[in-house]
Amino acid sequence: MPDKKNAFTQTFQMKLSRFASAMGNNIYIVAIRDAMLAYVPFTFIASIFLILAFFPLEGFNQLVSSVLRCEAAVWQGKLLYVYNSSIAIGGLLVAITISHSIAGKMKLNQLQVTLTALVNYLILTPNVMSDAGNAISLTSVSAQAMFCAILTGLFTAKIYQIIDRKGIKIKMPESVPPAVSAPFESLIPSLIAIIIFWALRLITDALGTDAVSMINNTLGLPLVIVGGSVFGVAFAKIFEQLLWFFGLHGGSIVSGVMTPILQVLEDQNKNLSMAGDLPVNIISNSFFTHFAGIGVVGGVIAALIIARSRQYREISKIAIVPYFFGVGEPALFGFPMMLNFDLVVPFLLSNAVSAIVAYIAFAVGLVPITTGLVQLPWTTPIIISGFLVTGSIRGAILQLVLLVLVTLIWMPFIKIADKKNLDLEREV
Repeated sequence: MPDKKNAFTQTFQMKLSRFASAMGNNIYIVAIRDAMLAYVPFTFIASIFLILAFFPLEGFNQLVSSVLRCEAAVWQGKLLYVYNSSIAIGGLLVAITISHSIAGKMKLNQLQVTLTALVNYLILTPNVMSDAGNAISLTSVSAQAMFCAILTGLFTAKIYQIIDRKGIKIKMPESVPPAVSAPFESLIPSLIAIIIFWALRLITDALGTDAVSMINNTLGLPLVIVGGSVFGVAFAKIFEQLLWFFGLHGGSIVSGVMTPILQVLEDQNKNLSMAGDLPVNIISNSFFTHFAGIGVVGGVIAALIIARSRQYREISKIAIVPYFFGVGEPALFGFPMMLNFDLVVPFLLSNAVSAIVAYIAFAVGLVPITTGLVQLPWTTPIIISGFLVTGSIRGAILQLVLLVLVTLIWMPFIKIADKKNLDLEREV
């Protein structure tokens, strides 16, 4: 029987490794992941200014206005300079980062592909009429246009690659320096790519729509419905943990698919909050990071409370502080949790349980929905993150409740695994 169990484990691990390897080696998935990671720091930076502009404390705005002797709109507007130049143009930034990333993986001229993709993205971007004439609104290049940005970057690079591989380009003499010849060699691939996207813009104009709306309503809407549901989040968390269980980096694989979807939902909440309305999307990037990820830390807390074996007691003491900052490697490798079938049930399910319970708390109005004004790094400690992303102490209380819940889930399993460890230590 043990041999059959080991054979099944090895077979399943091998198949899962092949799948993860295929995902990890897929240049398009990796490009999306890398592009989103490159964009993330700007969301953190802008969030600092948004926190100051819309601080979640009653009377703060009046206090600052009285000290500065000006209307709140004046000093808030100056803080929003950074936001308007970063998060507010999230789609534009992602168009740049993804085209740069995929061009590098295709071994193309990254600068020329990036510039071509930027031109193509602006060609597809709908214009609005203003007193000054034709203009592009910030909404048209915000995170709401992120799906359009991703597709523009990927397809621009692919078109460029096809033309480049066919050798359809202006060839300069070998004596011409690469810095001079490269722009000329990219002229024809860039021209063809731009003509194709220009034709797409003419088609959308003729249909009375625009590329951003069309993509969001056809591709984006189904993705948001699935990825933006509590069941989609729970599945993503279980799958992420399954990859981690077999030693694969589940976070990097799942984030490549989930982050663009969650960021769109986050941006919708942020726009509503800035307009003085209540956010409507329970599922968002903040929810996924700071409420749906409270699970495995319960195993560390459970070990601190009930463990008697020296290994579990020492590892839990070492792992508890890093885990409150989202760093789980000491626990994953120290207990260990990976490939430990005594702990597989809570390891796979605790994050999903925290996601479902948190969703219910938001849905029934016990906790205000995350505002989108504050986008924190995953290393932000629990309690602090809950307060900041919701703008309410109830967000912090919910995280505490989730901590207690997942700890209770882990306790019986930690007790069994700890007893085995204790017996082994006594034998030695």
